[in-house]
Amino acid sequence: MCFSASASFTAAAVLIPLGLYSTHIARTNEALAAKDPDKRMRRGYVPLALVPMFFGIQQLFEGLVWTGIDYGQAGAALQPLTTISSVGFLFFAYCFWMLWIPWCAYSIARENESRALAGRLQKVWWVASVLGVGFILPILFNPPTVQPALHGRLLYNLSELGLWHNFVNTEPLGELIYWAFIVLPLVFLSDKAVRLFGVLIFVSILLTWITYAATFNSVWCFYCAVLSIMVIWIVNRQEMRHA
Repeated sequence: MCFSASASFTAAAVLIPLGLYSTHIARTNEALAAKDPDKRMRRGYVPLALVPMFFGIQQLFEGLVWTGIDYGQAGAALQPLTTISSVGFLFFAYCFWMLWIPWCAYSIARENESRALAGRLQKVWWVASVLGVGFILPILFNPPTVQPALHGRLLYNLSELGLWHNFVNTEPLGELIYWAFIVLPLVFLSDKAVRLFGVLIFVSILLTWITYAATFNSVWCFYCAVLSIMVIWIVNRQEMRHA
């Protein structure tokens, strides 16, 4: 989270087990649907069910970032912890969610939507994957340039990574492109619950942009981590379990 190490570790302790539980539900639904194709249980929800667990892992990384900053003055030994944890957090923020959310949408679409929509979402996933890898590579090759600092919340300053990251972090067009690949694949699906999830992510983006623009990465990931609990309801709805 964006508040303290204890808050981040608490979020991780809650979200990781919830993610495993929602994944178990989604896998059980798929197994039942395979045995009885006449049932209206939907398939393809396992990637989405994993979202809370991955947010928990991301929050675990940010908890370690807080730990490194809080105790970094005690000695230089914790500096590598801060750097490695920051890279882990930013891997999720810049790369993983760009790949995973479109993949979740495509996974649902190929089982439950038209072939045309599934094909379009597959193309979106390919483009998002290329962009996500492009976002993270400069960070992986220059981890010492990632030095988080306290600015009321955690601030990840990536200005030294050059024009590409400055475009994504500071220009409205770059931010809109990033946000579009996170939100639009979900709202294109016919499942109203998943579409609502996408809309709420968009609302969290607006709230974060208005209130905590300077520390957007940290605060927005906190909002999304909380929202990811909704995934348990999505995969465990009545229509997902019964004919």
